[in-house]
Amino acid sequence: MPEMLGGRLYGGVRRIIRWQLIVMVVCGAVAYIAGGWKTAISASAGGLIAFIPNAFFALRFGFFDPTRSARDIVRAFYVGESMKLVLTGVLFFLAFQFRELEFLPLFSGFIVALGVYWIALLQRI
Repeated sequence: MPEMLGGRLYGGVRRIIRWQLIVMVVCGAVAYIAGGWKTAISASAGGLIAFIPNAFFALRFGFFDPTRSARDIVRAFYVGESMKLVLTGVLFFLAFQFRELEFLPLFSGFIVALGVYWIALLQRI
């Protein structure tokens, strides 16, 4: 990964990460207004569960490198997606260890942050 940090992150990847952060903050604020701190923390934790794996994937595999072959790009994509799934599972496992988190806001924050990713893919933000 360090050798990739000198490269350029794809513009679409940057925009998706930026929008996920914005939506996550807005979701946390709305949750705070609707239900207080506990609800806001739960919704923000759900957003982070979606954001952290996506950011990891972007920082690990989202850099432009003209020397990579198509085979290397596809392999990196599949490895990255697999790592995202595992990391998401681990983060949910950790979240379930905190009994004070509310599950509806947790899953709502996750779905909203993940929705940004899918909407961006469909509309090319």
